Amino acid sequence: MKTLFSIRSLKPLLSSTLAVVAAFLSGGIFLWLVGKDPFQAYGILFTRGIGSSFGLTETLIKMAPLLLVSAGLLVALKASVWNIGVDGQFLIGASLVGLVAPRLAGVIPYFLMLSLCALVGVGGGVAWGVVPAALKVRYGLNEIITTIMMNYVAVYLTSWLVKGPFRDPSVVAPQMPLIPEAFRLPALPFTRIHLGLVVGLAAVLLVYFMFRYGAVGFALTVLGRSRKAALHAGLPVNRLVVTAMLASAGLAGLAGANDVLGVKGLFQGEWNPMYGLTGFALVFLARLNGVGVIPLAYFFALLDFGGEMMARTAQIPAFFVPMLEGLMLIFLAVGAYFERKYLGEVD
Repeated sequence: MKTLFSIRSLKPLLSSTLAVVAAFLSGGIFLWLVGKDPFQAYGILFTRGIGSSFGLTETLIKMAPLLLVSAGLLVALKASVWNIGVDGQFLIGASLVGLVAPRLAGVIPYFLMLSLCALVGVGGGVAWGVVPAALKVRYGLNEIITTIMMNYVAVYLTSWLVKGPFRDPSVVAPQMPLIPEAFRLPALPFTRIHLGLVVGLAAVLLVYFMFRYGAVGFALTVLGRSRKAALHAGLPVNRLVVTAMLASAGLAGLAGANDVLGVKGLFQGEWNPMYGLTGFALVFLARLNGVGVIPLAYFFALLDFGGEMMARTAQIPAFFVPMLEGLMLIFLAVGAYFERKYLGEVD
């Protein structure tokens, strides 16, 4: 009995770890089949990411938006709300900040400008989540479909904005005006890592404590486990659904503001980092645990940076890292099946 209890308490960690290992083994076989050396590729992936101060710094910078996106997905998925529209909400938030920030820079105080830009990013994401939320609670439409459709609208709308009315006419490439460096996110002392990393960590921890100790987090958890139970308990189900969707969308928009103010310095045409799949992969591998999201966000940021190094150094296909992430989800689903079959209900 004690052994069985120990296995059950460790099963989330074990199944997630095995999913990652199985994905890397399958990815290694794929590389071998296409004529690449998997040992060399994985060596580049990890040594470039953690073997130098440059790699560590870049990985931590890439970690910031993943933390913000993941914090939002934690809220939505805990309530069984499937916000597939993260990428569209990210782009809307990023484009609005790219539009507003250059016009506010130097006109109002620095920290007020950053605060307003953060609110604009959150507001853009929230605005893009309102339609799917309203359609779900008013007409019962599946949010998976509506959020995916909103992604397409966001891609083409932001493309039109950056190539049309808000394009910087002083450059050839389609982009919005550059934000002066002095008015971007400040760096942490003695590093090139910007303040967005701290904001991302704070967002994840806030979500974690909300679900662990907060009344709203408890209500969202009840909704996620059983809508019927939530209705029977007298919880405002529709309001909770809207709250989960808008909180998730707002944090995705804030992630867009983070990348514009902390990394890019502008909004460019054809730019779409597509954090959605990565966010889903790391949140599910963390088993919807806020504390588990933090090391996994670093791990996936490492994959992103190392993947760029592999593509440049060893000519590994650019789609390899997203393929690894997809394989992790597949193997995690297989692991969840065996957990249900042999160890009871999955957490």
